[in-house]
Amino acid sequence: MLEFSGERVIPGLVDENLFNEHVARYHFAARFLPPRAARVLDAGCGSGYGTAHFGPRASVIGIDIAHEAVRHARERYARDGVSFAQASCTAIPFADASFDLVTAFEVIEHLERWPDLLAEAARVLKPSGVFLVSTPNKRYYAESRAAAGPNPYHVHEFEYEEFALALARVFPHVHLWNQNHAEAIAFASPGAEAGYLDTARDQAPESAHFYFAACSHRPITHTEAFAWLPAGGNVLRERERHIALLESEVRQKTAWLEEQTQKHAELQREHTTLLAELDERNQWAAKLDADISHARKVIADLQQEAAVRLNWIRDLEGQIADGNAEIERRAAELTKTRQDFEDSRAWGEGKAEEARRAHQVIDALEAQRAALEGTRWLRLGRWLGLLRSHNRT
Repeated sequence: MLEFSGERVIPGLVDENLFNEHVARYHFAARFLPPRAARVLDAGCGSGYGTAHFGPRASVIGIDIAHEAVRHARERYARDGVSFAQASCTAIPFADASFDLVTAFEVIEHLERWPDLLAEAARVLKPSGVFLVSTPNKRYYAESRAAAGPNPYHVHEFEYEEFALALARVFPHVHLWNQNHAEAIAFASPGAEAGYLDTARDQAPESAHFYFAACSHRPITHTEAFAWLPAGGNVLRERERHIALLESEVRQKTAWLEEQTQKHAELQREHTTLLAELDERNQWAAKLDADISHARKVIADLQQEAAVRLNWIRDLEGQIADGNAEIERRAAELTKTRQDFEDSRAWGEGKAEEARRAHQVIDALEAQRAALEGTRWLRLGRWLGLLRSHNRT
């Protein structure tokens, strides 16, 4: 099922009056079909309801750029003589002079390159064919959508003079109608008899709801006014039903509003309770902020004190390192002193041993000398003056 987004009309998903405004164009367009078999192109066919309207007299093809729209049209409206294809209205994929009738209803205002639609319609139209095109009146459309804002799907909207001049640049023969959803007093029999329309000439085209134009390479023969009376054309009955529906909706909305009012009151009470809790939590948060600020100050003081103590520790570590270096130096000196002392003591002990041995030698020599002193040979030598007396001192 194609979903209604506001971009295109989908039967059953839009207001009946809106749908009638659109389907009336196809009823009017059927009057331009030639009596013989005709080929019809419905450019920008949307959901496909209008393409299928032309009936067995024509071979009709509807084109649309949107894949989902074409798929919906094929599922709902395709049959013998009615087909659909995905294609652009600004690059129509058909040969020149292919169609007796080309329609483009409520399409041109959706196109960035809208002049290409007119050029392509003129190209594929047979010399005797007619191009039917409609578009909303820019001025009226802006007034009717004042509350809702511009239609997001419309790219370029037209006023009467601009629309007429744009068509005249492409087609030598152009005839415009104003399409309005007007009230009328209708007299219609149950049978299928021809009708008669009594209408005055529209003196204010710039105030119309929609503009509807027939364009051709040859003079246009159908220029009379046209009105279509839908099956549900009893306006009073439709209004009464619509009023009844609105009243039902009002009752539903009133009940809903009362329910929402009760819910709002309950929410208001909950809101008041939450405000009280929030105030309490704000007070707690304020106290917590004060505690945090105090804690941050204490932390800052401790960090500053820690920095001072860290510097003191670093200085102490430096002093300890210097002391350790001094101790190592003194220990090295002490080790050397001890080694020198040990060497000196060993040397002294050697010298003492040498002195003791020397005294022993002297003592031995003294003993020998004393022994020699008493010998007669020594006395004879001294008498003869050969030996000099040695006194030991």
